[in-house]
Amino acid sequence: MNKATKAALFSALLIPGWGQIYLKYYKRGLAFIVPVLMGILAMVWMVVQVGMAIIRAAPVAKETVQIGNAVRITSDALKVIDLSTFLLIFFLIVVLWILSIVDAYYLGKK
Repeated sequence: MNKATKAALFSALLIPGWGQIYLKYYKRGLAFIVPVLMGILAMVWMVVQVGMAIIRAAPVAKETVQIGNAVRITSDALKVIDLSTFLLIFFLIVVLWILSIVDAYYLGKK
């Protein structure tokens, strides 16, 4: 397997920017890794906020959980996050991931 293919696979399968680091383009690799990790952390934070809202709203009792109440509590908790922001971050991560794969492949071809 040649360097270009390895670098593209590293960026595709591990984390965006890893292929650039494999090719010793450290700054370029970090230019992909840092924003992607920040985006992932932001998305995780949003999911944790939803989870905390569900935990706060859930009644704690020894009786069985009613599915209707669980759905209502979950839908109320989902109002905590801004879905458009979540999707924008997700879209940017996907775009950076694709750009990282293509960039690593072309850097490996040099």
